[in-house]
Amino acid sequence: MSKKAKTSRAKLIANPGSGDGSDRGALLEQVTRYLTAHGLKVDVAVAKPKEKAIPIARRAVKDGYRLIIAMGGDDTIEAIIRGQAGSKARLGMIPVGTANNLAKSLGIPEDPLQACALIAAGPVRKLDLGLVKLRKGKKLPFFELVTVGIAAAVYPDALHVRKGRLSSLTGAIQTVLTHEPNPKMTVILDGESHITVESLLAIVANVPLIGPNMLVAPDASTDDARLDVAVYPGLNKAELLAYFTKLMNEGQAEDVPIQRYRARRLTIKASPKLQVMADGVMLGKGKVKIKIFPGALRVIAPPVGAGLEKSPQAAGTDLPEPVAPATQPGSTQS
Repeated sequence: MSKKAKTSRAKLIANPGSGDGSDRGALLEQVTRYLTAHGLKVDVAVAKPKEKAIPIARRAVKDGYRLIIAMGGDDTIEAIIRGQAGSKARLGMIPVGTANNLAKSLGIPEDPLQACALIAAGPVRKLDLGLVKLRKGKKLPFFELVTVGIAAAVYPDALHVRKGRLSSLTGAIQTVLTHEPNPKMTVILDGESHITVESLLAIVANVPLIGPNMLVAPDASTDDARLDVAVYPGLNKAELLAYFTKLMNEGQAEDVPIQRYRARRLTIKASPKLQVMADGVMLGKGKVKIKIFPGALRVIAPPVGAGLEKSPQAAGTDLPEPVAPATQPGSTQS
């Protein structure tokens, strides 16, 4: 046990509603005892619903906590990240949700006591944090992903499916069937290159897994200072639904015409305007700007290789460069 761990105080923010409905109260008590036994002075706050985690995390930063521990599912952990964004506080994760995409991506143990042991050991990595901004000025930090298009539209129903409410699958399918057809989407990458396609969806990912453990960005790295971008030209609604169904639970889908790119900053606009979502938060419709802040989030996590994410070296080898120069103001495009 390090001297830092012996003298650290931590804010533990827990969502007792996360996961499979088991006795989270007893687990929270067990986790608190375990962390205390490892030399951490733990102050507990309960965040239910998960939105309460944001102001609690902000207050913890203001109160001088250097370690904030998130106990919950991906949505709760992402809310805590939004609350502590911009600070130097370290984030520890105790994943007790349904999907646990962040833990699986980073190699954080899903066993709560093993996750506590990792937090007590305190290996810190500086990971990339994204920022998304809509044209009207609404902006949001994100760690997992931004979607533009049909995935954002079906997210509320898909979330319920992920949590076992299979009746919501009907709502998700109905949304797909009624979604706007064939929008024209333009993606401008790093201000230099653009792609214009007819696509129902663009996904901008910082981690490999999203939703119900769908491996949408298999080569993503959380510390390569870039975001993985995927667009899906030529796929109709039924084909997209079939594709993402195959990806569930880390599945594979071969021979799907996906265009993949990487960028430090990008702009996405579509006609007609499409719905935008970042880490489960619906932001509305319209032109969106996204950028990455390298090393802006301090996370207690094992080294690269423990989870599904790739190292920056491995992540940087296999994606093509954009194929067209960006359109300059006042110019025309054929």
